[in-house]
Amino acid sequence: MPYAILRFQKAQAGGVAGRDRHNERKKDEYKSNPNIDRSKSEQNYHLIEPSGKYKQCCMDRIQAVGARTRSNSVIMVEALITTSPEVMEKLNSSEQRQFFERAAAFLYERIGKENVISAVVHMDEKTPHMHFCFVPITKDGRLSAKEVLGNKAAFSKWQDDFYDRMHGFYPELERGLPAAITGRKHIPPYLFRSAENVSKSYDAISKAISDINIFNAGKKREEAIRAIGRYLPDCYKLIEQSKSIDGYVTELEQKLADQKKDTAFESQRVRNREQQIRMLNEQLYEHEQDLKKLQRERDKAQKIVDAIPADVRAEIDKSMKKKGAKRYDYER
Repeated sequence: MPYAILRFQKAQAGGVAGRDRHNERKKDEYKSNPNIDRSKSEQNYHLIEPSGKYKQCCMDRIQAVGARTRSNSVIMVEALITTSPEVMEKLNSSEQRQFFERAAAFLYERIGKENVISAVVHMDEKTPHMHFCFVPITKDGRLSAKEVLGNKAAFSKWQDDFYDRMHGFYPELERGLPAAITGRKHIPPYLFRSAENVSKSYDAISKAISDINIFNAGKKREEAIRAIGRYLPDCYKLIEQSKSIDGYVTELEQKLADQKKDTAFESQRVRNREQQIRMLNEQLYEHEQDLKKLQRERDKAQKIVDAIPADVRAEIDKSMKKKGAKRYDYER
């Protein structure tokens, strides 16, 4: 069933640069997101193009309205706007652009076009979507994401209003069930970043391990150990962090089974239940694909750890402890 999709993510000052690099395609490679086809990146386009780096644009806007900031202030909100793939597939390129322009117009009315720093449409991934970034300035000139976006009830109202607007243009769209009902989770982006770090260092650390076996003593061995010490924390980190996702698919499968069992409801609730089952099925498929990618990188990291001689690993762990670095529990 096709849905109108609107999601928000808040960003403090430290998290803005990563959004900038991703949204504006400032990186040469995106191993953390293999769905990006760089050969199609030239098809991406802006509805609003940033005047500079996201963080500077945000600070310029905050300064312009005279708003105050704290060290933990949310200085930018990113809205992800798209729809189900089957809807996009039916639209030609100009109709797709019109979809995003209509969605953007909805947001302009709510948050003020003057507060938008970038609205970029990505055509180089599986389903076209828009990253719409803005500074959360209130009507009286304060910086407050909490007030602009509101609480959980307000989030639900955002979704209702967005659906009402887009459904008027695209009658086939349906209102997705709120996260509070489905209990859905999204795999944290930092896991993909950790996987990317391990992927980048895999060849280098494998060579260093091989060098240890060749050079049993002396300067070469010390160099190899130092090289492993540089990369090993990323391996530990990925192995430990990815434990948090092990139960995602199992949890979704259980929710799906529970929903299918519970069918004794009056007609409206049955329709809601069927919609919930469809959404859980979609989530399950997406999570399984993402998890497979992460699990492959985690297996690489575990293979690296297992290949390091025990005495060398102990030596590196001891050095990390002295430096105050966190030693993750990587054992299976």
